[in-house]
Amino acid sequence: MGIKDKASYGEYYWAMQVEAAKFFDEEMESAFAPYFRGMLADIDGIRDLPRGMRKFIDVLSKPPSAGFGGFALGVGVEMIDEILHTALNPMMKMVGRSLNRRAKETWLTSEQANTLFRQGKITQGLWYETITSEGYETSLGRFQYMSQLPYPSIPDIVLYSRYHGNPDSPWSQVHKWVDMSARDWPLWEWMGKQRLTTMQAQTLFRRGLISEGSLTYKLAEIGWSREDRDFVKEIGWTIPNAMLLVQGDLQQDKSDDDLIRDISLADINPKYAQQYLDAILT
Repeated sequence: MGIKDKASYGEYYWAMQVEAAKFFDEEMESAFAPYFRGMLADIDGIRDLPRGMRKFIDVLSKPPSAGFGGFALGVGVEMIDEILHTALNPMMKMVGRSLNRRAKETWLTSEQANTLFRQGKITQGLWYETITSEGYETSLGRFQYMSQLPYPSIPDIVLYSRYHGNPDSPWSQVHKWVDMSARDWPLWEWMGKQRLTTMQAQTLFRRGLISEGSLTYKLAEIGWSREDRDFVKEIGWTIPNAMLLVQGDLQQDKSDDDLIRDISLADINPKYAQQYLDAILT
């Protein structure tokens, strides 16, 4: 059985269908290929594509055999559609703007109307017309307006509740003003509390009210890294002023190098440490 050696009517009918399809593809290729060639010839960027991709595109303008007609037509139509869309997009925007200028159909949004009405810049009548034009029933429109009114943040509400409820347990007061899950409340409560600062923790340690271990733990809670905590402990101490350091060094008969070093420890710029020492000894 084959196209060339047809033995029955069914084979003959099938062979004629194959031949017709081949003829149709060839006619399609001959009809559309010139248009594809002309269109692709004007696209400079094609030569920069990878070699395999260029060969694939060349098939559209020079189909090698029957069977490529349907494929070429499908790809070509997609390309033409994209090109027309890109080319006509600015023009359609111009048409749209022209129609909008004549129709003047665009209204304020409900959000814009709510803001302007709240600021006293439009009348209640215009606000009502805008809200109802979006389909809001009067009472629902009022609720929509109220939903956009400024409202205190949760930290602000927690702060208010400490002063107007139980400071140690403001949950019941908070719940009057905002719907909050019991699961989230411990987070908001903690965030609304004051915490020891680095300087306060250092002061408590210097006064002997907390141990060095407690200071280290507090510094970790505040956020100081393990590597920096000892440095932070050190800068919590006050160093005697430069004059007292020099006097103490002179009493101990320390060398000039030690005097210069200790002057700089007291926050005197090392470039002026010698002048400072000379002024003291004058």
